[in-house]
Amino acid sequence: MKWRKKGPCSLVPPAEKTPKQELNEDWQQMRPAWRFSLVEMVDPYGWHEISADGAMRVRERLAGFESSTWKQILYQGGYRNHLIRLDRLCGPAQARLQAIGQDDIDSVMSLGVTQMERVFGIMDHNVMKILWWDRNHQVCPGGDG
Repeated sequence: MKWRKKGPCSLVPPAEKTPKQELNEDWQQMRPAWRFSLVEMVDPYGWHEISADGAMRVRERLAGFESSTWKQILYQGGYRNHLIRLDRLCGPAQARLQAIGQDDIDSVMSLGVTQMERVFGIMDHNVMKILWWDRNHQVCPGGDG
Protein backbone atom coordinates (compact mmCIF):
# COMPACT_ATOMS: atom_id res chain seq x y z
CA MET A 1 0.00 0.00 0.00
CA LYS A 2 1.30 3.39 -0.90
CA TRP A 3 0.30 6.74 0.40
CA ARG A 4 -0.40 9.38 -2.20
CA LYS A 5 0.26 13.08 -1.99
CA LYS A 6 -2.75 15.34 -1.78
CA GLY A 7 -0.83 18.57 -1.75
CA PRO A 8 2.53 19.94 -0.67
CA CYS A 9 1.96 19.17 3.04
CA SER A 10 -0.52 16.31 3.33
CA LEU A 11 -0.79 12.64 2.55
CA VAL A 12 -3.92 10.59 1.94
CA PRO A 13 -3.98 6.98 3.15
CA PRO A 14 -4.89 4.28 0.67
CA ALA A 15 -8.65 3.77 0.37
CA GLU A 16 -8.38 0.12 1.43
CA LYS A 17 -6.99 1.10 4.86
CA THR A 18 -9.40 0.32 7.70
CA PRO A 19 -8.91 0.80 11.43
CA LYS A 20 -7.93 -2.37 13.29
CA GLN A 21 -9.92 -1.40 16.36
CA GLU A 22 -12.67 1.10 16.95
CA LEU A 23 -12.86 3.28 20.05
CA ASN A 24 -14.95 1.58 22.70
CA GLU A 25 -17.11 4.30 24.24
CA ASP A 26 -18.36 2.15 27.13
CA TRP A 27 -15.77 2.79 29.85
CA GLN A 28 -17.03 -0.15 31.91
CA GLN A 29 -15.91 -2.54 29.17
CA MET A 30 -12.40 -1.05 29.16
CA ARG A 31 -9.42 -1.87 31.31
CA PRO A 32 -8.41 0.70 33.92
CA ALA A 33 -5.68 3.26 33.48
CA TRP A 34 -4.24 5.51 36.18
CA ARG A 35 -3.29 9.17 36.23
CA PHE A 36 -1.31 10.61 39.14
CA SER A 37 -1.28 14.36 38.42
CA LEU A 38 -3.93 15.06 41.12
CA VAL A 39 -2.33 12.96 43.87
CA GLU A 40 -2.64 14.81 47.16
CA MET A 41 0.42 15.11 49.40
CA VAL A 42 -1.29 16.98 52.24
CA ASP A 43 -3.65 16.15 55.08
CA PRO A 44 -6.23 14.87 55.56
CA TYR A 45 -5.91 12.04 53.00
CA GLY A 46 -2.51 12.62 51.47
CA TRP A 47 -0.04 10.07 50.24
CA HIS A 48 2.76 11.75 52.23
CA GLU A 49 2.08 9.48 55.21
CA ILE A 50 1.94 6.10 53.47
CA SER A 51 4.51 3.54 54.56
CA ALA A 52 6.65 1.55 52.15
CA ASP A 53 4.53 -1.53 52.94
CA GLY A 54 1.34 0.45 52.33
CA ALA A 55 2.65 1.74 49.00
CA MET A 56 3.51 -1.83 47.99
CA ARG A 57 -0.03 -3.01 48.86
CA VAL A 58 -1.53 -0.20 46.76
CA ARG A 59 0.80 -0.91 43.85
CA GLU A 60 -0.01 -4.63 43.90
CA ARG A 61 -3.74 -3.99 44.14
CA LEU A 62 -3.81 -1.49 41.26
CA ALA A 63 -1.58 -3.72 39.13
CA GLY A 64 -3.96 -6.62 39.80
CA PHE A 65 -6.88 -4.55 38.50
CA GLU A 66 -5.15 -3.86 35.18
CA SER A 67 -6.09 -7.25 33.72
CA SER A 68 -9.80 -6.70 34.47
CA THR A 69 -12.42 -4.40 33.00
CA TRP A 70 -14.05 -1.69 35.10
CA LYS A 71 -17.26 -3.73 35.01
CA GLN A 72 -15.45 -6.70 36.56
CA ILE A 73 -13.79 -4.48 39.16
CA LEU A 74 -17.02 -2.76 40.16
CA TYR A 75 -19.61 -5.52 39.92
CA GLN A 76 -17.67 -8.74 40.32
CA GLY A 77 -14.86 -7.47 42.53
CA GLY A 78 -16.90 -7.27 45.72
CA TYR A 79 -18.39 -4.44 47.68
CA ARG A 80 -15.09 -2.60 48.31
CA ASN A 81 -14.90 -1.07 44.82
CA HIS A 82 -17.58 1.44 43.92
CA LEU A 83 -18.56 4.96 42.96
CA ILE A 84 -19.61 7.24 45.83
CA ARG A 85 -21.80 10.29 45.36
CA LEU A 86 -20.20 13.50 46.62
CA ASP A 87 -22.99 14.10 49.14
CA ARG A 88 -22.06 10.80 50.82
CA LEU A 89 -18.46 11.89 51.47
CA CYS A 90 -17.48 13.27 54.86
CA GLY A 91 -17.29 17.06 55.25
CA PRO A 92 -13.49 17.33 55.07
CA ALA A 93 -13.41 15.31 51.82
CA GLN A 94 -16.09 17.50 50.24
CA ALA A 95 -14.23 20.62 51.38
CA ARG A 96 -10.95 19.30 49.96
CA LEU A 97 -12.52 18.63 46.56
CA GLN A 98 -13.80 22.19 46.55
CA ALA A 99 -10.39 23.56 47.59
CA ILE A 100 -8.63 21.83 44.69
CA GLY A 101 -11.32 22.74 42.16
CA GLN A 102 -12.55 19.18 41.63
CA ASP A 103 -16.05 19.51 43.09
CA ASP A 104 -17.81 19.73 39.70
CA ILE A 105 -18.28 15.94 39.53
CA ASP A 106 -21.10 13.65 40.64
CA SER A 107 -19.04 10.96 42.34
CA VAL A 108 -15.60 9.65 43.22
CA MET A 109 -14.28 6.12 42.81
CA SER A 110 -13.29 4.11 45.85
CA LEU A 111 -11.05 1.05 45.44
CA GLY A 112 -10.49 -1.17 48.45
CA VAL A 113 -6.90 -2.15 49.13
CA THR A 114 -7.48 -3.88 52.49
CA GLN A 115 -10.46 -4.07 54.84
CA MET A 116 -9.82 -0.44 55.89
CA GLU A 117 -7.49 1.12 53.30
CA ARG A 118 -8.95 2.80 50.22
CA VAL A 119 -7.66 4.61 47.15
CA PHE A 120 -9.93 7.42 45.97
CA GLY A 121 -9.98 9.08 42.60
CA ILE A 122 -12.01 10.77 39.90
CA MET A 123 -13.11 8.84 36.85
CA ASP A 124 -12.41 10.30 33.42
CA HIS A 125 -13.68 7.73 30.92
CA ASN A 126 -11.63 4.62 31.77
CA VAL A 127 -8.90 6.60 33.56
CA MET A 128 -8.94 6.95 37.33
CA LYS A 129 -7.27 10.17 38.38
CA ILE A 130 -5.83 9.16 41.75
CA LEU A 131 -6.47 11.63 44.58
CA TRP A 132 -6.30 10.17 48.06
CA TRP A 133 -5.06 7.30 50.14
CA ASP A 134 -7.50 6.70 52.99
CA ARG A 135 -5.76 4.52 55.54
CA ASN A 136 -8.60 4.41 58.07
CA HIS A 137 -11.76 4.41 55.93
CA GLN A 138 -12.62 8.03 56.83
CA VAL A 139 -13.54 9.57 53.46
CA CYS A 140 -16.85 7.72 53.44
CA PRO A 141 -17.08 6.07 56.85
CA GLY A 142 -20.69 4.98 56.45
CA GLY A 143 -19.88 2.54 53.66
CA ASP A 144 -20.84 2.59 50.02
CA GLY A 145 -22.56 5.39 48.25
